[in-house]
Amino acid sequence: MNRKGFALVIAMVFMSLLFMGGSSYLYMTTSESKQTERQADSDKAFYLANSGIERACWRIKNNNILNSETFKLKGASNAANYLEDRDINVTVANLGNNLYQITSTSTVGNSTKTLNSIIQKNPPSHVFDYGYFVNNWGWFYGRGITAKGDIRSNGRFDFRDSPMVEGNIYAGFEIYDGGQGIRGSGGDTDRNGNYLNQHPFSDKLDMPNLNDLSYYENIAKTKGGSVVINGATIINNVFGDDPGESGNIVLIGTSSKPIEVTGTVVIRGDVVIKGVIKGQGTIYAGRNIYVANDLTYKNAPGSPRPSSNNPDALDNWVMAQKDKDLVGFAAKESIVLGDYTGRTGGSWYANNWLFSMGNEDVGRDGIPDTRDTGENDGIFQSQYEDMDRDGVKDNNYTWASVQTQEPINNFANCPAGVSSFGGIATNSVSKLDGVFYTNHAFAGKVGNGAIVNGAVISKDEAIIYSNTLTVNYDERINSRHSTGENRIIDVGLPFSKKVDIIRWWE
Repeated sequence: MNRKGFALVIAMVFMSLLFMGGSSYLYMTTSESKQTERQADSDKAFYLANSGIERACWRIKNNNILNSETFKLKGASNAANYLEDRDINVTVANLGNNLYQITSTSTVGNSTKTLNSIIQKNPPSHVFDYGYFVNNWGWFYGRGITAKGDIRSNGRFDFRDSPMVEGNIYAGFEIYDGGQGIRGSGGDTDRNGNYLNQHPFSDKLDMPNLNDLSYYENIAKTKGGSVVINGATIINNVFGDDPGESGNIVLIGTSSKPIEVTGTVVIRGDVVIKGVIKGQGTIYAGRNIYVANDLTYKNAPGSPRPSSNNPDALDNWVMAQKDKDLVGFAAKESIVLGDYTGRTGGSWYANNWLFSMGNEDVGRDGIPDTRDTGENDGIFQSQYEDMDRDGVKDNNYTWASVQTQEPINNFANCPAGVSSFGGIATNSVSKLDGVFYTNHAFAGKVGNGAIVNGAVISKDEAIIYSNTLTVNYDERINSRHSTGENRIIDVGLPFSKKVDIIRWWE
């Protein structure tokens, strides 16, 4: 082969390689472009399907549920939106017990996305995940205080004289032990001295709002809540609903004639209660609940919750005790312990602490003593400071906040011969079984060695105890067991969110 022929061969080989490389590059570029386009379409389909989930949640919130619908997005302006012509197909299936399954599908190009979620309407608030929860200032002052279970405050949480906490401690601001330490797992540290179970500056949890009890009244009427004593129906759904009823009532139970609570019951005025109680449900009061003496379950759990906080042990305890008595007490105003008149069982004197609490001039964060914008400026900022959403600025508590709204002998079901509050109440309360919730204060005097088996959830707290005070959290009300498809406990506790996503999958 001459040199010219050899050069031609080389040139042809080179051109072939160049052509093949160019073709490969073009193929790769085209393939990547198509892959990018497919990924973009997949993302668009995903977000469109997710908007279907959000639309269904909105409908569930507002009681405007459609079993199925197809809709398109609407542009925010007159500008063209290239996704407006894509269908979003949504179906909603009612699973019962306020649970709904939402399925949402959308297609963009060759990509189809289907999203699913389980939604619970009006789930119990997460404040019930704690044995002690205070919306404002949490305080454990005294070595005699013991909490078994997690505790939380939306404000700061202060400790004095080494109380014991067997659980986690959460606070919206500082956690301060006064330099004296906290006994139990709440004070545990690692080798570097860092607290293992203390969580300052945690997110704020919203309190349920009971300013309007109409939702709970509807539940009481729909599901037939009741209070029965000795075979007689004392309350059927809502007390104070009839013109002849004052709305104020006394409930007293004994071992042979306990107060039997079934489902949700609403009492529009004050409730004075003591003695033996049984059943599963929640009593709502339109004003105050007065715990006049011991309040104990007839069929109580066989043992307190395990103090180890081991999840498996707690779950086993819940399953073993799930059918035992469990009653909630929810007050629109306050829960008052003992004899506030101070005539039986010693002086009440909770007012020494309580009357300095309650002022709603708390600033934008809704928490007192944080020195944020608007706090203590004398200007009522209802969007931030109206914590019970009644449209009125609350000042500090007074005797008017504590006293019954009419003499107790005018209450329905008041025992014959009782002419004063001291005739039915005592400051020697030693045992409280139940879940106690109030939009305002949980306050009063208890006796020596008082025990709460359940939970204390309130805006403000002023418990005056003697010797020891123990709070054993009732794990049965934790959201692990009261929400979702597999919930085993539902006593109708207050809610703060209208819907909650229990499960989500693609």
